[in-house]
Amino acid sequence: MKDTKTRRIIRHALLAILAIMSISLSWLIWTNPARYGGSHHIANEKVQSNQVKRDMSDVILPTQIIYTNRDKQQLINNSKKNLPKMIVAEISKWRLESSTRVSRGNKERFMDYATMDRSVMLKYPSNITTQIFNGVYDQKLNSNYEISQVVINLDKRNEFFLLNDKTYDVYQIKVSRQNLKNLRQLVQGNDQVYAVKETVMNHRLINDYYKAPAVPYNGFLINEESSSVFTANLLTNTDADSIDTKKTKDGVVYVTNDNTKRLLVRNNGQVTFNNAGGNGGGNSLNDNIEKSFLQMKQLGVQADTNVRYFDFQLAKRQAEFRDYVAGFPIFNEDGLGTIKVARQSNELTTSFSIYNLQVPVPSKGGTKQLPTTEEVLNQLSYQGINPKDIKDIEIGYQWADKVAANTTIELEPTWYVNYRGEWTAYQNLAS
Repeated sequence: MKDTKTRRIIRHALLAILAIMSISLSWLIWTNPARYGGSHHIANEKVQSNQVKRDMSDVILPTQIIYTNRDKQQLINNSKKNLPKMIVAEISKWRLESSTRVSRGNKERFMDYATMDRSVMLKYPSNITTQIFNGVYDQKLNSNYEISQVVINLDKRNEFFLLNDKTYDVYQIKVSRQNLKNLRQLVQGNDQVYAVKETVMNHRLINDYYKAPAVPYNGFLINEESSSVFTANLLTNTDADSIDTKKTKDGVVYVTNDNTKRLLVRNNGQVTFNNAGGNGGGNSLNDNIEKSFLQMKQLGVQADTNVRYFDFQLAKRQAEFRDYVAGFPIFNEDGLGTIKVARQSNELTTSFSIYNLQVPVPSKGGTKQLPTTEEVLNQLSYQGINPKDIKDIEIGYQWADKVAANTTIELEPTWYVNYRGEWTAYQNLAS
């Protein structure tokens, strides 16, 4: 009896020790992810990271979902699920068979389709092509035009439309194997909903928030990627002995002996990669997006699941990929959370950061009530800003905190304006 009681006490003590060890290990992993798999330090070998394995359907996703019901429109998001990804996956089960243009260059008719009752609209921050659309949605449309929005009637089959707000063109798609019930379920019961009205400003379909939106703050743990990861991937097929490494006041420079590839890792974590022989291929929008996406994959940096295709600037031949949270883009003055790929002359230039968002953490900020779209535009007008110079306007997250590995940052929601081709916080223009 006494022996049994002793064994029971020992067993309970051992279980308690194991529980303490488990909690301690979990704490170490949480506070030091670089040591426990959050960051990989690899030299002299090509790295196969999460980023390299990613498909277009992980990155070139619609960033916002608009649900129209009884002539009321809502921007919807789900904090627990990747709603755009789930909707794209559902559409990928359908077969899109043919395309017919039903409207051309008519703003009023374009808006009729964009605001169709009982519909869901998938919005892209910048135009894509039907070829890119095919790759993302696993389709085989035999067409070649640009797309900025996708509109689907939730009650009527074959009312599937591809829109282009630059030209006001609308194409109707013939669909088979369409399951609208699953799509209706996806747009219901989401926990982040904003009242909006779709309107056009300078050939851009924007969200007009006619009620002051309360947008949550967000927090993230920051990961620092080892430079060995992207040096191994970007300086591909190059012997280690043929790479010249030099420290400068700005950072560390890696240059191949033939001077075709140059990698600068700055002290602030920003990286610029120049490849003199990497700009092959055509010059169409499709070619540029594909080439830029493949270059982004080649970086080999750890992929956070928030990165999205954001913009393409024809004058610079530059594609931009940006971190998103809850359907809103993240902006940082130092370029953190952004990957830019520019194709100029024979050179391919890629800009990115060794820091990226790793995992969300609880935020201390709660929510922030922002002014309505009209109030922001009125403030800008009062300051003498010409509305014709505003290319776009959007709610975004400001990443203002100084960054270091394994630290947390607080993302603050605010309004951003694309003024004369550059995104800036509206306070900078309205003050």
